[in-house]
Amino acid sequence: MGGEPAWAKYTEIGTLWVLVPFVGGGIAYVTARGLRSIDRDTATVPVLGGVVGVIVANIQFVFFGPSDVSRSLARTAALRVGDAELAVHAATTLVVAALVALVLYRDVAGDAERGQRHFLLALGGLVAFSAGGSQVGLAVGPLLPLVGGDIPLVYVLVGGGIGLLVGSWTGAPRMIKSLAQDYSSLGPRRSIAALVPSFLIAQLAVLLGVPVSFNEIVVSAIIGSGAAVGGRDAVDARKVVVTLGAWAGSFVLAFGLAYAGAVVLL
Repeated sequence: MGGEPAWAKYTEIGTLWVLVPFVGGGIAYVTARGLRSIDRDTATVPVLGGVVGVIVANIQFVFFGPSDVSRSLARTAALRVGDAELAVHAATTLVVAALVALVLYRDVAGDAERGQRHFLLALGGLVAFSAGGSQVGLAVGPLLPLVGGDIPLVYVLVGGGIGLLVGSWTGAPRMIKSLAQDYSSLGPRRSIAALVPSFLIAQLAVLLGVPVSFNEIVVSAIIGSGAAVGGRDAVDARKVVVTLGAWAGSFVLAFGLAYAGAVVLL
């Protein structure tokens, strides 16, 4: 269409995409190594829970702020006090993190395996929540010209959410098998190690407003967690190579089809 490429934004996105496999896989590797011994669960799992609590306390929600303004729980508490906002913000974050860590410590101390499963279930919900915010944003972003007039933004978002649910019912079972078995055989500790960095990176991307591949985040973390426990034998190298080829091919194919379509239609 003759537009000027936004090179600064492309560089920002490209840098994040390049760093994600190394950062996500590295964090997953270190986390999985720390969770290898069941005796360490009473220390490692609560610490990881505290880190997740810090992020949760600072996730921005629309219902915490006025119209069209998102705020986190920690920010909302700070604004209500008025004085010493920074101190209240930090204190609220620490309280949420401490509560999460305490609950997990008591759970893991009573039964390590049960505590792991509870933490894993909560992490799965948080990662799904993060994926919803990222993927629906990507899916309905091109529909922005429809917003306004007779179509409020909330309707577009609801449509994207419904599409996400339908997609999960139809395509998720195959993806679940692929992620849990084909790249690396996952157990509770490996899954926890994979989901923690996935949640952190996804929320960072949402905060920065940078589109990020959720497939890249999760797959990189799964590979890192698998390599930490079983080494190279625990990771299907052929599956990884095929996936990298599919990512590169889809990028080129999508760009080429969009360019050709714009030339023909416009």
